[in-house]
Amino acid sequence: MIKVTFIHHSAFMVELQEHVLLFDYTQGEIPAYDRNKDLYVFASHAHGDHYSPSILQLNAKAVILGFEMEQKNDNMYCLLPHSSKTLHDIKIHTFFSTDEGVAFLIECEGRRIYHAGDLHNWHWPGDTLQEENWMKQHYEEEMRYLAPFHPHIAFVVLDPRLQMYAEEGMDTFFSMVEADIVFPMHLWGDFHFAKQYQKTHQKSNLYLYEHDGSTFLFE
Repeated sequence: MIKVTFIHHSAFMVELQEHVLLFDYTQGEIPAYDRNKDLYVFASHAHGDHYSPSILQLNAKAVILGFEMEQKNDNMYCLLPHSSKTLHDIKIHTFFSTDEGVAFLIECEGRRIYHAGDLHNWHWPGDTLQEENWMKQHYEEEMRYLAPFHPHIAFVVLDPRLQMYAEEGMDTFFSMVEADIVFPMHLWGDFHFAKQYQKTHQKSNLYLYEHDGSTFLFE
């Protein structure tokens, strides 16, 4: 059984049989979990909506950062894009982010869990053609890198602030990557936008939530 909890914005907890994975926590109530399980904490980059220094105070087996810190504890690891690292009995792969830091793909207990961080097709109104082409090219390159992993669970950006271009990144993800379970994130509280996307595109593997603390159970 896998338990997924949406905490806030881009923060999720994934509880497996023996491991607990916490992604991009900044605020909100951290769900209760079996403290006999090993906690691994991930922060894709240092933006305030993806990283809080409070994660360094958690009783984690390891803290994995997508950015460098001058002062590190023994259980902290800073990973560059396009690197892989095995920690104990989990394997971590990182991806180049089109914004800051990295995206993560975690192999754990026979499952593959992807968290995008801020890896996205950031197509803003007013971007130049050169900016649009660079972003599209690099986002698609990372999706080609991700696709062979076939994630069981994927947390993917769907940001309504991009207005008329807000669906492009999620559309590209669905067209290039086969994932069993997909959660939208980075919604800035606009849960209705995700509901409209689901209504328009009819993605049966896209799971929606309407408030912080929503939980989902999967076999």
